[in-house]
Amino acid sequence: MKRFYEDISVLKQDKMYVVMLDGKTIKTPQKNLCLLSTRVMADAVAKEWEDQDKNIDPASMPMTKMINTAIDRVGVRRNEIITELVNFSCSDQICYRADNPQELVDLQNKIWNPLLRRLKKVHNIELKFTVGIVFQEQDPKQLMKIKKLIEGIEDFALMAFYGMVTVCGSITIGLNLFEGYISTDEAWKAGHLDENFQVSKWGNDQDADDRRANLKDELENSVRFHSLCK
Repeated sequence: MKRFYEDISVLKQDKMYVVMLDGKTIKTPQKNLCLLSTRVMADAVAKEWEDQDKNIDPASMPMTKMINTAIDRVGVRRNEIITELVNFSCSDQICYRADNPQELVDLQNKIWNPLLRRLKKVHNIELKFTVGIVFQEQDPKQLMKIKKLIEGIEDFALMAFYGMVTVCGSITIGLNLFEGYISTDEAWKAGHLDENFQVSKWGNDQDADDRRANLKDELENSVRFHSLCK
């Protein structure tokens, strides 16, 4: 799509903000009004539109894409998304441990155990973990605590949280990152611990490297988007 506008501005509307292109408020792909909760979020979106050249490249506008998704999908499918995230607790990767080699076992204990301990200390949520891949059923009471925790997250922040959890393959890692206990780099290492271990031993190929790079970009964008929600 060719760039069709010249002027980009940010306007406060009640307690929200909108981005204007030649005086017209931008909308989502579903034609919903793009109402933004913070000025920094609006400025970030405006900057993405401003940085477009003669042709608009959606791939270079990750914050705009996440906002569109939050408005068009999260707002409409909120209960479904919360259920999906709660179900992630039943397959949280840090609840399924290796029994060998010992180097990997030690690494999992070192990096993952503190995250589970914090979940217990801060939220009184205790997830069971096991060795191997046989399904580990979690206590419904613990899952209900997780559900109530997620229900308290507003739509934009929920979009960011969803990205953190899915990229890391763990509700525990995602929550520790979302709450600022660990950094993006620490979350990446925790979420891809097994794969990183295998790469360190056997190397990687270009396709896998590209896939990992895209996932890391997605995680970084989720963290940045969360910072814009505050």
